[in-house]
Amino acid sequence: MDTLIELRNIVGEKNVKTDQIERLCYSRDMSVHEGIPDAIVYAKTTEQVSRILKLANDHDIKVIPRGSGTSTTGAVLACFGGMILDVSRMNKIKEINRKDGYAIVEPGVICQQLNNALAPSHFFPPDPGSATMASIGGMVSTNASGNRAIKYGATKDYILAMEVVLADGRVMRTGSIVPKTSSGYDLPHLFCRAEGTLGVMTEITVKILPMPEYIAFAQAWFPSVEEAGKAAEEIITSGIPLSSCEILDRFSIDVVNKAMGLNIPDNVECILFIEIDGNRHAVKENIQKIDRISKECNGLGNQWDDDPSKRLKMWAGRQGLVPSLSKIRRGAKIIPFVEDFGIPMSKIPETIRELQKIRDKYNFPIPIFGHIGDGNLHATLIIDGRNKEEWEKVKQIAQDFIDLTLKFKGTLTAEHGIGVAKAPFIHKELGLSHEVMKTIKKALDPKNILNPGKLGFDDTAKDIFDHFTYKEFVETPDQIQSFGQAVDNEIFACINCGFCRAGCPVFAQTELESENARGRVIMAYYLMKGNLEPSKEVADKFYLCTTCLNCKTTCPAGVMVSEIVEAGRRRLVEAGFLPEIHKTLIENMKTTGNPFGEPKEKRTDVFPST
Repeated sequence: MDTLIELRNIVGEKNVKTDQIERLCYSRDMSVHEGIPDAIVYAKTTEQVSRILKLANDHDIKVIPRGSGTSTTGAVLACFGGMILDVSRMNKIKEINRKDGYAIVEPGVICQQLNNALAPSHFFPPDPGSATMASIGGMVSTNASGNRAIKYGATKDYILAMEVVLADGRVMRTGSIVPKTSSGYDLPHLFCRAEGTLGVMTEITVKILPMPEYIAFAQAWFPSVEEAGKAAEEIITSGIPLSSCEILDRFSIDVVNKAMGLNIPDNVECILFIEIDGNRHAVKENIQKIDRISKECNGLGNQWDDDPSKRLKMWAGRQGLVPSLSKIRRGAKIIPFVEDFGIPMSKIPETIRELQKIRDKYNFPIPIFGHIGDGNLHATLIIDGRNKEEWEKVKQIAQDFIDLTLKFKGTLTAEHGIGVAKAPFIHKELGLSHEVMKTIKKALDPKNILNPGKLGFDDTAKDIFDHFTYKEFVETPDQIQSFGQAVDNEIFACINCGFCRAGCPVFAQTELESENARGRVIMAYYLMKGNLEPSKEVADKFYLCTTCLNCKTTCPAGVMVSEIVEAGRRRLVEAGFLPEIHKTLIENMKTTGNPFGEPKEKRTDVFPST
């Protein structure tokens, strides 16, 4: 029997997509890479996942598990074809047990969705910047963390148990709901950071915590990045239990300042966002200690508050920083490579100085920010993806970042994972342990069907430009089918973060990536590249958009998707692909003056009196 027929028998006809449009919409994430799958399969139960993997294993079909598609590294891309196994519809919270401190969720549950269900008494501490869209399954796969990692740790610290489907379709339950166990190998944590290369999680039991009694937060202003880094080091090493400590340089401050209206003075070159929680009396005492250390490090003042609404606004601004950086240069966008490195706490000030030297060396804008409280810094690149010279600089800068990280015995990825982006370099950090990882992979997935090309296992990614999505723009720009500079810039400003999934009313009903704002931007992108030709099917997708502008309110980069959609519609109409329903409406207007085709005598011009 044909494998597609078998897949449709497992999940239903409508849950297997092989059309070009949907496949292209699943070919991108936040990285600079692309990989076009042969099919997308939507699973909703463990039994379906089990049967899909057994079928795939029997027929040597590659399987790439995917949640919300918020990866920054290409970890969810089908770089060698195969099927995307979309588990985002496995989104049930099965159980919340506040007394025993755990929750059981399916992998497609969104981080914020879980925290909304736990509030106001409890919370799930890991809080990546994409918390409004990041799925728990994806967070486990990369060991995501976020602002609170300094006190509360990363996702791995909250995994109690899980149900996993192995490559051959067998279903394994491992771990326990109790806080600790010494029964054999720690298998739940084996699948953490595995990026879907060892199995597919279908149920995850996570630890939850009571909400802290009191939370205070501050903006701590400093005249330089070095002095802020020194203050952070002193505060943390003094033993003060901060729940968060974020750093923003002036470049990043300007972005957040504009979004939040913080009115930060020009002499402030760096800000620490500090949060501390716990017993009210203890927090107040620690605030005094923090103020003293800040002053000793030439701080310009700490602005403390405990208003929850102000705290949420501040963190919303911080979490929206990364996508918002795309606003700095219209037509440019943030490019993630080795942007989430981790270094020892004592090396923070020196690392920041070295980053500034790299910035000066290449005369390239590199905002410095991140979770300084746990040594996890971000030095993000903002470039025009169509500019060959900028890409050559990026290649050199990325290598300098890697050398700097390894010089201080750090890690190339503290929270985003390896995927494709860091695969060419990861052996430099892992050494022999990388070979041990390959052995484990071979034992659990001997046919290498699960997410091939990731983690540097098969030596296919040798350069940051492997599976490079901007190749045509850089090498053959004369063949690009531009929509005009303004619209092209909007298309490039989109970083495919997926935040728009939360706001698109059409996607809420259909759950198809091609019927979401991100999907339509990707379609416009491929129309530019020439991979996608105008057609009736493409036109139907573009005209399904209501242009409600909801996506603009959820998009941190403020991408004008409506302008992209309108430009796409114009091109499709010019190619002769106006949808039939719109042709009918136009004809009705011409012949009857009414879009529904009702003659005037059957219409009323006024509302009837009551």
